[in-house]
Parts: sequence; structure tokens; C-alpha cells
Amino acid sequence: MDRIDCMRAFVATVDANGFAAAARVMDVPRSKVSKQIQALEDALGVQLLLRTTRSLHLTEAGCEYYEACRELIASVEEAEQRARSSLAQVHGVLRVNAPMSFGLCRLGPLLPRFNALHPKVELQLVLSDQQVDPVKGGFDVTIRIASLGDSSLVARQLSPAPRVMVASPEYLARMGVPQVPKDLIAHQCLNYGYLQSGVSLQLSNGRETQRVHVTGPLHANNGDLLAQAAEGGMGIALLPVFIVEKALEQGRLVQVLEEWEAPAISINAVYPSARRVPMKTRAFLDFLAQELAV
Repeated sequence: MDRIDCMRAFVATVDANGFAAAARVMDVPRSKVSKQIQALEDALGVQLLLRTTRSLHLTEAGCEYYEACRELIASVEEAEQRARSSLAQVHGVLRVNAPMSFGLCRLGPLLPRFNALHPKVELQLVLSDQQVDPVKGGFDVTIRIASLGDSSLVARQLSPAPRVMVASPEYLARMGVPQVPKDLIAHQCLNYGYLQSGVSLQLSNGRETQRVHVTGPLHANNGDLLAQAAEGGMGIALLPVFIVEKALEQGRLVQVLEEWEAPAISINAVYPSARRVPMKTRAFLDFLAQELAV
């Protein structure tokens, strides 16, 4: 039994949530994957997976062993990369998940530069405004723009993500300009659907903090859509600067409540815990940190 190959089969099965799916990813027969995991369990003397007709579940021992396998495989893959080339040229498939607006506004323009630096890295980019599980989704890097809570994943802050309150000149001419956060109660607010605070906004000017509950005609899980609605005079929106900066420069949107700031959030790269981060992942993280800091 090749223990490393069996570990790879085990990790692939957990990530894909099934023997058949793992076999397709690894391009081997399903029976081989099943036998490799059975060989692991026999060698260890513990059950790693609870099998049902429709799904797989990790046992307690399986959870711990899965994390250890991911770390070991990452170290082995990095050592193999270094051994293949005296220059240790970065290569391999890198799966990245990012929010739709960030992917289009920020990430997309940077990809040609990354490709020029690392032409042997194949990027597989999935844009989604839903918060996915990087491990279950099989992503090497997941970009999250938020204030992160505790997690078993590793997070690296790439850049601050300041937010501003914006509205169109037409809307403000029609409805008036709010002077303090509590004035927003009388306004139409366009809300981001996945904010944990829902329709409760907290703003501070350094001297005091006001929390207001706002209402409005639109809730959406995409910042670009909210920006378009704001440009159309539909209401006031709290959005990251990178989404609205062009509209602000061109006068299609106007910043309101400029002295008041929402709680800080940042652009973060989240990835599975590993003692040795794969070279392809580290190269991508270093590149983003450098580019987004400009």
C-alpha cells in the first residue's frame, strides 16, 4: 500500500463527498478509491468514514486524520515541486473563489499579470456571492470581504475595504441630504442581503456611534446591482469604495454622511490550515497582497 496515495484518495473523497466523485477527480476507477480508504482504515485500526447509501460522514478520528493528511500532502506536493525544478517554478491547478463584484472589479484585471509571472499555474476561478466552505468546495483560496470570526481556516488580510454611503444626485435632490445617521430612518435604503446585521447600520464619527434600523425597496446579495440601483435614484446604499469609485469620480453617485464610517472590514484570503502552504497558493497570496496594497 502506498500510504501517500491512499491519503490523497481519502482527502479527495472527503472533499468531493463521495467515492465516485473522488474517482472522477483523480481519474481512477471508483473501486480503487474505495480499496485505498479501506486499506488506510485497516492499517490504522480505526474507522475514518461512516458510509450510507447517499452520503459519507467523517468519524471523530476521521476529522483529525483528514486535517493531518491535508497538511502532509501539501508538504509532499511542495517538496515534489522543488525537486522537479532547480528554480522551483510555481505550477499546478489553483482553484480560487471570490465575490462577484470583487472578481470583476479587482481580481479580473490582475489575472494577466499573475499569469505573466507564473505561466504554469492554471487558475480556476469561481465567482459567487454566497459564502462557500473552502474545504467542501475544494478551493485553494477563498476571498472574503468581511470582518472574519473564529475559524479553523487560516486567514490572511490582503487590504482594507473601506465603505461609503452613496446616492444619486437626483435622489438627494428629491428626498434631501441626510445630516446624521438617524436621518436614514426617513430614507429609502438599499441593503446588502448577506450582512449579518441585516437592516441595522452602525456608523461612527470618532466621537459618537449611532445604530439605526433602516428600510428600503431593495435587498440584494451583489454590490454592483445595488450600485446600479443607487445610480438610478432608488435610494442610499453602503458599499465598498472599489465598487463605486468610478461612479463617484464621474458624479453619477455622491457620498453622503462623509464624516461617518461603518465598522471596518477587509479583503481577506482564506485557505485550509497547513504547516507548509503550497507554492502556488503562497505565490498567489503574495501577488494579491502586493497588488492590492498599491
